[in-house]
Amino acid sequence: MTTSPDPHDPGLVPTDESAARRRFERVYGLDPEGLAVLTREELLIPWWSFFWLHPELHPDDAVVWPDDVSDVRHLASEACRRYRAGEITDGEYYPTEAVRDRIERARESRSWRLP
Repeated sequence: MTTSPDPHDPGLVPTDESAARRRFERVYGLDPEGLAVLTREELLIPWWSFFWLHPELHPDDAVVWPDDVSDVRHLASEACRRYRAGEITDGEYYPTEAVRDRIERARESRSWRLP
């Protein structure tokens, strides 16, 4: 039995933008079947990285995400499927710590603003 990653584990939160992009790109372009076979951790790391890169988005609104991220809807669908099936927790599906980290870094640098 595998243990659930702790949503408060800093390993799920990218260290910077470059790391977030690398982590997200591991699954970018995978079709639904490819996403379905990922382990929990293999899914959560890019999922959290995506929201670190796009903190203005919310998982529950994936069907209305802007066109420039519409190709990520397969990832959102798989995360939602696992969440509804009880395979990932509320704290894993809603990557609040990743969003908070990104916003805090933006405040510190003053180089980024929410749209």
